[in-house]
Amino acid sequence: MDFKLIDFIEHALNLLIFFLLLRHFLYKPVSKFMKDREAKFAREREQIDASRDEANKLKSQYETSMKNARLDAEHIADERRKAAEREAEELRRKAKQDAQVILTDAMSQAVTERDGMMNELKAQTAELAVDIAGKILEREVTQEDHQRIIDSFFDKVG
Repeated sequence: MDFKLIDFIEHALNLLIFFLLLRHFLYKPVSKFMKDREAKFAREREQIDASRDEANKLKSQYETSMKNARLDAEHIADERRKAAEREAEELRRKAKQDAQVILTDAMSQAVTERDGMMNELKAQTAELAVDIAGKILEREVTQEDHQRIIDSFFDKVG
């Protein structure tokens, strides 16, 4: 095998042409494809980051609204509990007043009945006393005598 300069130059020239052709038809499209792909991934990353930020924002809004709803529910429950306590206190006060009225009426009725019974007892006692006195004295005792005797008796007894 002989070394010939022309073969060497020819091979070098073929290699250079082959390199330029490969660079023009293969390297540039592949480079462009890779750059486009990287740009696409960058855009997708940006969209994902934007979506993540939006999701975090929505999550914060949701948590805030849930906290506000919980506070509102607690406030409403507290107001209802206080209203129920006020209503129960009002019912207790009304029941106490009603019981006092009933007790006062019962006491008044008892006093009235006692007075009526005392008057009836006085009348019966007066009749018995007149009958007994009439039999003892065998004379007629007047109603005034009888009333005087009864009044003096009840004044002593109480």
